[in-house]
Amino acid sequence: MSQPLVVPPDQLAREAADWMARELTQALATKARVSLALSGGNTPKPAYRMLADHKLPWERVDVYFVDERFVPPDHKDSNYLLVKQSLLEPLKLPDAQVFRMQGERTDRDAAARDYEKTLPATLDVVLIGVGEDGHTASLMPGHPALQERTRRVLAVEQSAKPPPWRMTLTFPVLQGAGAVLGLVAGEGKRDAMRRILAGDMSLPASHVTNTQWMLDPAAHG
Repeated sequence: MSQPLVVPPDQLAREAADWMARELTQALATKARVSLALSGGNTPKPAYRMLADHKLPWERVDVYFVDERFVPPDHKDSNYLLVKQSLLEPLKLPDAQVFRMQGERTDRDAAARDYEKTLPATLDVVLIGVGEDGHTASLMPGHPALQERTRRVLAVEQSAKPPPWRMTLTFPVLQGAGAVLGLVAGEGKRDAMRRILAGDMSLPASHVTNTQWMLDPAAHG
């Protein structure tokens, strides 16, 4: 695991946007199309707005999602809605380049299996976060989904926050990605990050060992 990048709070979003832009540019140098998989949350939202300012060949970038709540796409808790408002709309990215998780579907397992079919063999650039309990994506401590090695997308039930059902990428996808940025802010994440950086494998985020962590000083401690 590489050393974490500790960035002042007022520079965190810009540094994260620049990091994603650099990794996308590097991937675009060798591939006709590249993939960018994003997470929800308040921490990455300003980074997405700043990423939209980068002059990339966006017509060659396909956007995917790390996880999603089982809610409609216009629901206030939808990760898709957050990314749409902060990145997709500013870029005017066409729907054909956006592969959202269909959280409005009632057959959750079928929705997860269908999303698997849309994924490329390898995701080029991925942004993840971490919860105070050490979860990442919607892979929760102690959940059977942590042991999954075949399925690339799962519908999982968790009780940490409503709504209880989520769709999530699994470890094989995250661990196999070309570049992964873990963006974390706030004192509430400090203990989890201390344990993750120490290699505590009881925390799900510790298993994504290819992650470049980017933290504000409060999260780093």
